Amino acid sequence: IVKKHIKWPKFYIDEVSPHSIIKINEYLDRKNIKIINIHVATTVKRKVNYFLPFVLYSKQCCNRKIVLTLHDVLPFDEDEKLTPLVKLFYSLADYFTVGNEIEKEKLIKFFDVPAAKISIVPHGIYDLFDRKIYTRESARQFLGLPEDKKVILFFGFMRKYKGFDQLIKAASILSKTNKNFLVYVSSGLKYAPEDLAGKYKDMIAEYKLQDVFHLNLRYVETSDIEAVFKASDVVALPYTHASQSGVEMMAFGFKKPVVITDIFADKVWIDKKAGLIAKAKDSKDLAEKISYLLENPKVATKFGEYGFKYSTEKLGWDKIAEQFCDIYKKLSKS
Repeated sequence: IVKKHIKWPKFYIDEVSPHSIIKINEYLDRKNIKIINIHVATTVKRKVNYFLPFVLYSKQCCNRKIVLTLHDVLPFDEDEKLTPLVKLFYSLADYFTVGNEIEKEKLIKFFDVPAAKISIVPHGIYDLFDRKIYTRESARQFLGLPEDKKVILFFGFMRKYKGFDQLIKAASILSKTNKNFLVYVSSGLKYAPEDLAGKYKDMIAEYKLQDVFHLNLRYVETSDIEAVFKASDVVALPYTHASQSGVEMMAFGFKKPVVITDIFADKVWIDKKAGLIAKAKDSKDLAEKISYLLENPKVATKFGEYGFKYSTEKLGWDKIAEQFCDIYKKLSKS
């Protein structure tokens, strides 16, 4: 995506080499770039031992301003052990952007960041993955999925907080009354604990759902994302902790309805318009919400179209770019 849409992108970051910190800043000097915006998701939190000296050097030796765009303010699961380092990392920032009011409150409460240094910039729609190559039928042929079954998609890196165990239990409940569905799991294990995939496989076997779950536990190439979403009828996000989700925005980019949990801030505009809201850690409620969309395809289609329309109009990248430009202008004058 970057290579296709950005002319001459630079890929200088090398988390195992401190020399890259110097190389990046030398490049920024040549371009006279004074503000750096780092998007802080799982990768950056886990590589804080690299990004912390990177920010420190950029600020103290090169006099740059640092903006941190936080996808989630707090580390989740095993990453919670890194919170002291993350707090030190955050303390070096000149400004922050977060996706919603809930995350802003967390940043103020847990990291003592003044409200004046925080702006809310919502997550934009991911609509660049649809290259118009696949139809629903050809996508299923490519993935080896049957054409006559409803497909529930679970997409994204496997982490404990994403509630995959709840989806397994929900599928077990669904299977007692509905034999015409499957769950397609497209989930890389890069950031998963070593035993997590095995635990979930054992759980699937325990519930005798081996024929229901189609597991692709390899990293999905960008070129295959279109097929994965177009083959699906409903996208499930049974997360137990989250502030926002790129997967959710991919679903809307492909006009797919979602079932999310009530921990999502986006529930205020999604509920009964772009999808349905299930109670977190409640597999029965999750099963009921998914079942409703599977049994009411016209409603599901309507929800998917609304999600695309709302995200395009309200969460378009032009508006987001304007917000960031205003932040950079303010920082450049301070």
